[in-house]
Amino acid sequence: MSLPSRGEGWGEGLGRRAEKPSWGYAPRVSDPKIEALKQVPLFSHCSPKELAFLATRTDEIAAPAGRQLTSQGHPGHTFYLLLEGEADVTIDGKHRRTLKRGDFFGEISMLDLGPATATVVTTTPVRLMVMSHPQFRDAVRANADLLTQVMAAMGERLRSDLLAPRA
Repeated sequence: MSLPSRGEGWGEGLGRRAEKPSWGYAPRVSDPKIEALKQVPLFSHCSPKELAFLATRTDEIAAPAGRQLTSQGHPGHTFYLLLEGEADVTIDGKHRRTLKRGDFFGEISMLDLGPATATVVTTTPVRLMVMSHPQFRDAVRANADLLTQVMAAMGERLRSDLLAPRA
């Protein structure tokens, strides 16, 4: 059996029903982005199809320790998801929390296009998945549960920061 020519499917143009190639199908190879997204609590409720869609909306980057990812009061253009490493969050110069694998930030600026509400600096080398505003918008439009989880996490953080002791 020869391979179909360009524009023909298996068996098309041959006057018979389409059939599988004689060598069979290759096993499905897992996508590292999808595997990484599966490990993140924010995406734990997503179906395989939703994870595949999200993977097409993210880019993966690495950054060294000491890299400032966001700066409080400056425009925020990126949603970050920490896959490996740690980063410190400061608000008004005060340390608020340390982010670890599975944590995310930048969602507030993604939702309102406003300035970053905190400064985030890596404390170890990190691996991140990032989304620009259009990528984030597409992802949450496609999955109402994802938007609900992002909003709930955002509310929890804002409340925590509001109730934090002031020095």
